[in-house]
Amino acid sequence: MNRFQGRRALVTGGASGIGRATAALLAEEEAAVCLLDRREDLLTAVASELGARAVIADVRDPAEVERAVADAASALDGPPDLLVNAAGIYRFAPALELGVEEWDEVLDTNLRGSWLVARAVAARLVAAGSGGTVVNISSTAGLVADRAEPSVHYNASKAGVIALTKQLAVEWAPTVRVNAVCPGVIDTPMLRMMDDPTAGERYLSEMVPLRRLGTPREVAEAIAFLSAEGSGYVTGVALPVDGGLTAI
Repeated sequence: MNRFQGRRALVTGGASGIGRATAALLAEEEAAVCLLDRREDLLTAVASELGARAVIADVRDPAEVERAVADAASALDGPPDLLVNAAGIYRFAPALELGVEEWDEVLDTNLRGSWLVARAVAARLVAAGSGGTVVNISSTAGLVADRAEPSVHYNASKAGVIALTKQLAVEWAPTVRVNAVCPGVIDTPMLRMMDDPTAGERYLSEMVPLRRLGTPREVAEAIAFLSAEGSGYVTGVALPVDGGLTAI
């Protein structure tokens, strides 16, 4: 398949996890891919492996984001017309023990960062009069609560990503389609559930109808669908990729 031939993709958080898997899939399907991450050594290695370009930036910083998107446009010979906002961090702590700095770190990375990068990309597409797609990475934590790993700051950030997605989809239509995916328990370096394998397996058995972890590639496939022409009448959705977790 070559659904993305001629497309210029920017993937934030592209050095690992869902971002890396998505970048690999897009490159396989002939997109020109640029990875954005703040971890220089890892980013350089992954970009080389995938044959992708790379830009270093902290998505929380407006100036760094503007510079990085401009650099990506230069590297890709045009503004990105396919953005995947996969940069994010996961922290958990009971609400009464959570500090303000911890709250700000998560909200600034997951929500503010998604907005800053999307804004920088969309501004260039609108100015050029060309279309494009944005897929934000939310989470089932933005849809349902969790007793096992209380994470009010993470949940709030991911619920915010869903609201951001819907609003941007309305404001930027019909030029830019904006959607989100909501991964459940996915086997990435950020996953903490399986730190206790016994408890983790019990959770999968009791709470996930498909009774297994998801893979980054499975989330990447959903992102690819929302980025491709085949989903051309889809915008403003938050698609769970969760093995049925939110169905029960």
